[in-house]
Amino acid sequence: MPPRGVPNLIDPGRFRALWQRCLVDGADDDSAAIHQRLLDGYREPQRCYHTLQHIEHCISVFDECRSLVDNPDALELAIWFHDVIYEPGESDNEARSAQLYLQLSDGVHADAARALVERLIMATLHLGCSLADGDASYMVDIDLSSFGLPWDEFLRDSENLRREANHLDDAEYHLKARAFHHSLRSRERFFYTDFFAERFEARAHRNIERYIECIEN
Repeated sequence: MPPRGVPNLIDPGRFRALWQRCLVDGADDDSAAIHQRLLDGYREPQRCYHTLQHIEHCISVFDECRSLVDNPDALELAIWFHDVIYEPGESDNEARSAQLYLQLSDGVHADAARALVERLIMATLHLGCSLADGDASYMVDIDLSSFGLPWDEFLRDSENLRREANHLDDAEYHLKARAFHHSLRSRERFFYTDFFAERFEARAHRNIERYIECIEN
């Protein structure tokens, strides 16, 4: 439970209201069961980073920029579903997560909205090639915003990511991590949107530089 006075961003009431807002006329409402399916997914034992804590963090920063996005409901749905399928070492987690959303929303959400949510989920592959939608840049920045957290929180997340990748030895993992960090730092900006760049850009670069020093030493 969150501390007293702090909203529970993964509360079923919030998710159910979101799902219901997107229903087409006459559609059945299975939002309670879908919310439980999401909770079960994010509580799977192989997860250390891709957990409900990550989703709650993403929703909290989404709430700060909600007024700037074009389709907040689609973006929030994409946040909820983007890591619901997660098997360490697999390359199709995002695609399978998007497919689960498409299955659960078939016939109950409008097709255009479903396609948008799918594209927003796929943007979290972080390949830089799925940003045609206006909100895709916000989706990517939300997912990566933990890079701009204070050092202790960034380090906690980094260690949890390492725990998830226990199928790799340290040399293999650090090679992959350095390659991913380099791809982020080599972009014109780490964060695509002004909102996130202004708040997190400088600290994200400092965190990555410090982390690389740690793993090299």
